[in-house]
Amino acid sequence: MAHSNSYKTSSTKAHQSSNVSPLHHSGSTTMIGGSVEYQIDHRLYQLYENLRACNPSVLIMVNALNVEIRQHPALGPVITTCGDLECFITAITEYEEEAGL
Repeated sequence: MAHSNSYKTSSTKAHQSSNVSPLHHSGSTTMIGGSVEYQIDHRLYQLYENLRACNPSVLIMVNALNVEIRQHPALGPVITTCGDLECFITAITEYEEEAGL
């Protein structure tokens, strides 16, 4: 299957925390570090929707999403914290709104 860069993308920004265990809150209400941006394309959106349909645990879902993100670094950083996951879901929601899904 050929991949095309012509898919509609959406992005969102959030702050990335440092030295935080995977998928755990930092314990602080302020996130420290640089900006995190996720570029959602059709392929990543479909993976997200397929995973949701299977209703896996959050950890399994994040691991599967991270496989795709690692293969396509332009999509954004791997999801390692709850804040990253929230930012990713916000990007998904924005993609759905922009695409009229």
